[in-house]
Amino acid sequence: MKVATCQVVVAGIACVLWGLPALAAGGGAATQGPELPVRMTDSETKAVDAVVAAAKGAGFPDAKGATVYAGKISVLATFDPAKPAPLPSAASTMQESIPNSKDMTYGYTFEGLHFKLADGSWIISTAYRFKPGDGDKVDVADAKAVNLDTLLEDAAKEVPIDAEKDAGKYLDTFVPQERARAKETITRMAPVVQYLHMGREDTIPAVVLLQEAGWKHSGELSLVIASTRASSYWQLYPWTVTGTTFDPTGEYAELNAQEAAWRKTHPPLTSEAPAVALRRGLFRWCRGQMNQAGEPELLPLEVATAVSKVMVEPGDPQHFAALVDVQAAGMRLPVTPPEKADLAARLASWELRGRQPQMVVSSGGGAGGVVSMSTSFSMPVAAYVPEKGDLDALVAPWVGQNGLTADIPLPRLIDASMSPTNTSCAPSGR
Repeated sequence: MKVATCQVVVAGIACVLWGLPALAAGGGAATQGPELPVRMTDSETKAVDAVVAAAKGAGFPDAKGATVYAGKISVLATFDPAKPAPLPSAASTMQESIPNSKDMTYGYTFEGLHFKLADGSWIISTAYRFKPGDGDKVDVADAKAVNLDTLLEDAAKEVPIDAEKDAGKYLDTFVPQERARAKETITRMAPVVQYLHMGREDTIPAVVLLQEAGWKHSGELSLVIASTRASSYWQLYPWTVTGTTFDPTGEYAELNAQEAAWRKTHPPLTSEAPAVALRRGLFRWCRGQMNQAGEPELLPLEVATAVSKVMVEPGDPQHFAALVDVQAAGMRLPVTPPEKADLAARLASWELRGRQPQMVVSSGGGAGGVVSMSTSFSMPVAAYVPEKGDLDALVAPWVGQNGLTADIPLPRLIDASMSPTNTSCAPSGR
């Protein structure tokens, strides 16, 4: 990254790196308290390490001994397009037929942070797990190998940042006792985030993966996560408010009023403790991985479920573990229910999120050795399409005090990590 480009990014760091909206300094009264140390304390570091250990214990991929790359990588993968693709079709830039074979070679490109694991498999863009088969290739010619021993120095050299000059307005959004720490975090971690080509969400799994790979400062990325969360009402909301009343109109005026009241007093912002931010961030990120079940992902459904459940609050006062189980059960349901399934079965499989069409390129042999190629886009058939005969059955469940009753289960519509009125704050559920 060129220095001029970096300065533009850092000048808008509130919007680009930490995910803040255009916040103005001022607002509510600042919370008074002792000034935080500019670096994480030993106790904070141990608490972050415990979260990482819990994630690994629940099955998070082991990056010990991994080689780390940042930037653009290219992948060639050969497989039968009639079977599930190992990587998302949206990232495919090339398809090539193979003579006398139903297999196709797909070319992909990915930006971001990548890990070549000790077993030869890859974590690509901190989002997908890929194990190359015979003849598959991963090209890192356009990426840079990351030296974890000198990462801080290398990042600061390539992406120099003057936190006071480049992000002074951002610093002013925090309560006074956090500003010195925020300044140090920007100085040390903003260059790293840019150097490693990470987006905001990438920092969450990166804490775990980089620590396992051997970077001793990875825990400090938890401060970046805490800063991001401090500005997001909807990321804080599930952990501070319980018992949202179901609104069949979808307006949720009460929730909107709560957010508006919060916006009037924020900034100044107060961050969660680093380990708390990491744990809650992992909970949210892993539930997003659960929503990818059946599609290319980093964590299989069972692992994403297990990690989500160990990231709940001590004692689980929000009862999130039970909701995670419900979400997992919903993701195991068939996307398209059996033909002539009853209304309950069809509603249970009804997805809230929209699906992207999957591109399939296939080849076929013709006369005289001519090879033909065809491209198609497929999507699962909608699980539920309203029918006139369903009206009576649909009305009954909506007259109960809670809107929906257990008569018609809707596990794919339950997602406690987001507000019903703001789907941008968390991955959409089913």
